[in-house]
Amino acid sequence: MKPKSGGNISALFDDISRKYDFLNRVLSFNADIGWRRKLVKLSGASTGDKVLDVCAGTGDIGIELATVAPVDKIFGVDFSLEMLKEGSKKIGEKGYKGRVISFIADALNLPFGSETFNVVTIGFGLRNLTDYRAGISEMTRVLKGGGRLMILEFAMPERKIVSTIYGLYLKRILPIIGGVLTGKKSAYDYLSDSIAGFLKPMEVIEIMRAEGLVNLESFPMMAGTVYIYRGEK
Repeated sequence: MKPKSGGNISALFDDISRKYDFLNRVLSFNADIGWRRKLVKLSGASTGDKVLDVCAGTGDIGIELATVAPVDKIFGVDFSLEMLKEGSKKIGEKGYKGRVISFIADALNLPFGSETFNVVTIGFGLRNLTDYRAGISEMTRVLKGGGRLMILEFAMPERKIVSTIYGLYLKRILPIIGGVLTGKKSAYDYLSDSIAGFLKPMEVIEIMRAEGLVNLESFPMMAGTVYIYRGEK
């Protein structure tokens, strides 16, 4: 796996932006919709809350928040302009323009003051950052006291048999399907490598703890291949 750089990864997501949502549905067997829905439910977002979605991509979490949570303003930031463009179309089609506001920003240098948001979410974006701890630190910085940080991310399962099967899927099947359907096999090679090389669930929890978050919880899904992490400031 090549060393990560923000520019390389943003270009990668620009390239696959038009088929990103379709591939998410295919490669997760449509389960990703439920994962995001559970994230929003566990966030406890409520009336009057100000919410930030980091690595917002095509806007799925922001749209879910606007749909099921009585939140007035949801800000979404991402480093891929093409992903944000796709998200903007969806947000407009849902009638959420003005409620879900998306723009380009660096997750490691968020353009917001400290203690701005009641809830900060990040879905399948943490492992794409060049510095995991710096990303969690920055998201914690912009949280208000008592606010919640919600992380949705892939993981390698702890059970050996499941890990072996999942590893084969990541290495042998996922890149082929992604490559055939998008013509961008290298993007899905990166996806596979980024999952296999990401932190263990307890390591994510330990970083959250080190950054001052409390009441830490993790929620494994899909046989431990996906986790939701929740922490309070």
